[in-house]
Amino acid sequence: MLPYLLVLSFVVFWILLEQKALGRKSFWLPLITLSLFAGIRSFRVGTDSGTYTKDFRYSLDIYNFQFDTLIEPGYQLLEYTLLRLTHNYFWLFFITALIVVYCYLTIIKKYSVNYWFSIFLFITLGVYTFFFNGLRQGLAMAIFALALPYLLEKRLIPYLIICFLASLFHNTALFMIPFYFLVNLRIKPIYKILATFLGSLFVSRFLIEYVSASNKRYESYAAADQEGGGYVTLGFYTILIFVIYFIIRIYKVRDKQFMQLFAFYAIGVVFIIPIAMLGANPSGPQRLLTYFTWTLILILPIIFKRINNIYITSSAVILFIIYFILTTSAFSNLSPYIINPIFEIF
Repeated sequence: MLPYLLVLSFVVFWILLEQKALGRKSFWLPLITLSLFAGIRSFRVGTDSGTYTKDFRYSLDIYNFQFDTLIEPGYQLLEYTLLRLTHNYFWLFFITALIVVYCYLTIIKKYSVNYWFSIFLFITLGVYTFFFNGLRQGLAMAIFALALPYLLEKRLIPYLIICFLASLFHNTALFMIPFYFLVNLRIKPIYKILATFLGSLFVSRFLIEYVSASNKRYESYAAADQEGGGYVTLGFYTILIFVIYFIIRIYKVRDKQFMQLFAFYAIGVVFIIPIAMLGANPSGPQRLLTYFTWTLILILPIIFKRINNIYITSSAVILFIIYFILTTSAFSNLSPYIINPIFEIF
């Protein structure tokens, strides 16, 4: 767990230092640091990393590479290209990390009202480490994050194009298309949230059955959750909906973009609740949560800026660090952090 905390501390420290010394938002050093940290890890870090690195570790002859119709073409093309150049899986991890971190940092830099806090949340809420496990879906979600400006500006065509590009790495990105219309409906956010929850009650079972039947790789999505990890995470994000809504009411937050962000986040979470109630495997449909919950790295800094209380903010920082330690240690085989053997000095 210590390596994760050291990287978190270094990145936040550097951002604060550069902001203080040069008056600008640090971008390139956090990008390289977080990408290298993801790149030099062993394939033993992350439950699915072994599967993604198999062809690299076994030095697959490129002429024996077979394109699988059940795997999205964008990821296969990336893997094929890298295999033509190297059999060191460091490059798979590093290149994909560059893409993921670059996409998120670009949006954070553009929209965050508190840059260091957003980067802190990016790491501690597990948005950064998600692709340590679900590499293809992590890529898709990071690319989808680039659609946020078009969601907020109500520009449908660019939004659809980015959803399509993201779907080349994981087809769940296409699932995000209907949410463009839900977020931009001209009704109060509370009505959107309630309507989404009720709608999900009726369609969630059919959605799980369709996804699991459409591709044998997703058959486990319909399996029951035996570990409970998905419920803990979903419960955490559900509680945050009520906390944020309470603060919106108390402080009379009326900013249009903020309300769009909150609606997008809350709609996504309540849509997943009925799926969780069915006992679905958290490695399946509940992974869709991250398509929505990453927006907390933009929402929460606005909330704490409005509260404007150093004690509350400091307490929240401690709580998020505890959450980061618990989730990183308990779920997804992220801890202990092991270095790729080629980088071991001793």
